[in-house]
Amino acid sequence: MSETLDNTAAESAKRPAFLTVLCILTFIGSGLSALIYLLATIAFGVVGGMFESIPGMDVFADAGMAFFAIYFVLAAVSLFGAIQMWKLKKNGFYMYAGANVVGFLLPMFMIEGMPFNVMGFVFLALWITLYGLNLKHMS
Repeated sequence: MSETLDNTAAESAKRPAFLTVLCILTFIGSGLSALIYLLATIAFGVVGGMFESIPGMDVFADAGMAFFAIYFVLAAVSLFGAIQMWKLKKNGFYMYAGANVVGFLLPMFMIEGMPFNVMGFVFLALWITLYGLNLKHMS
């Protein structure tokens, strides 16, 4: 048991504080997203009906259950990528970046008339850049 604590302490000593903060924020964001998309996929009949009653949100009901299921998988991959980056594994960055880029572009292909989201793009580019700055600490 003390060996496990020693390994954990050594690993956190190597991980930069900035990367730790990014990962924790991603654990929260991607974890909640995965949970919400999973629940929306399971209860699509109810959720789809709710979206139809909200003006402007009916496009999500039209996208169907597949939309929510795909986004659940993307959020789970994003979360797994953050876990890998927490462990200082470079492949986590590529999983995180790939899942989030696909997640950003997918609505434009799945939902007719979905415009390009400039603020979403800026936010995505910022997070990928911030994680990219920490690639030198990953193997």
